[in-house]
Amino acid sequence: MAVREPLVSAAAIGDTRSAHLWATRQTSAAHLRHWRDAELLFEHRRWANADQLYGLSAECGLKALMVDLGMEVTEEDGRPARPEHRQHVNALWSEFVSFAIGNSFQYLDMLPEPFDDWSTADRYAHGSHFSDAGVSPHRSAADAVRKMMQTAQLDRAR
Repeated sequence: MAVREPLVSAAAIGDTRSAHLWATRQTSAAHLRHWRDAELLFEHRRWANADQLYGLSAECGLKALMVDLGMEVTEEDGRPARPEHRQHVNALWSEFVSFAIGNSFQYLDMLPEPFDDWSTADRYAHGSHFSDAGVSPHRSAADAVRKMMQTAQLDRAR
């Protein structure tokens, strides 16, 4: 069972900046964890689970970028405050693009095609329905999100 880092101090004083920092840190860490595990599974030709984790990795990365751009999060647990921002990557992708455009995000040209054919429901699919050819586009998209996060982080450090 995962232990969530409490936001007691942020919630107690209404410090939304602390909630944003916590949300960014948590979603960024989840993004990297899912990416690394997906890569291990991909290398071992475990396509079905690699595919799920690439989608979750991209989703967490997009949410981390949205938090950096000012997406509202709840003070209690750092979750996106708006329901349309609580979507999985297949629905979140277009929402991210709209949100990013509205916030003058300069890295949109780094995005590949979206996860239109990805679904959390695929976790129930038979493993034989997945292949390198089907997973590789999701891997590339998750990698593009990873690189976009790295570029944004480097630019902030300058």
